[in-house]
Amino acid sequence: MVARRLTVAAIVLASAAGVGACGDEYTKGAGVYSDTTTTAVQTGTTSTAPAPPVQTTDSGGTEIPETGRLSPAQRSAVRAAKAAARQFLAGYLPYSYGRRDADSIRSVTPALRRTLARNAPRVPPELAAKARPRVKALGVSGVTDDRQVILMAQVDDGQSSYVALLTLERQGRRWTVSQVR
Repeated sequence: MVARRLTVAAIVLASAAGVGACGDEYTKGAGVYSDTTTTAVQTGTTSTAPAPPVQTTDSGGTEIPETGRLSPAQRSAVRAAKAAARQFLAGYLPYSYGRRDADSIRSVTPALRRTLARNAPRVPPELAAKARPRVKALGVSGVTDDRQVILMAQVDDGQSSYVALLTLERQGRRWTVSQVR
């Protein structure tokens, strides 16, 4: 039991180190864009099993399927959150590369849109000019219940690959991004 906990801890630390190093060349001006001060995530069970294979979708990218350990309400929440995340990323990626204004970003909370509008794009202009950003994969990072989902978007712009974590919250029947980091 102790060996399993140590193995799980090592995997979590190694994963965090790998995600933390993603996109280092874009650190100037990068930050956490949020309309909240904290985010609590409950991921449920932990597994040391290998990740399931990637499945392609008609959205132009690929999605990493859920583990199957989610309740029906959580699976429904994840599907709806992913649709909102794709709408958000369709505006956010061009914004972050200096090609659009924050007003063009959809499926975003008003507070986060204001925060983005006050901040300059995150990618330096000399790198943004050559970049062609696209979402390579969109996977579940955490689900608290059927009201909050954290997704991990793997982005490739032709020069580098990085990860963006999106926190989505359900407000009524609509899902919106409240935090991106």
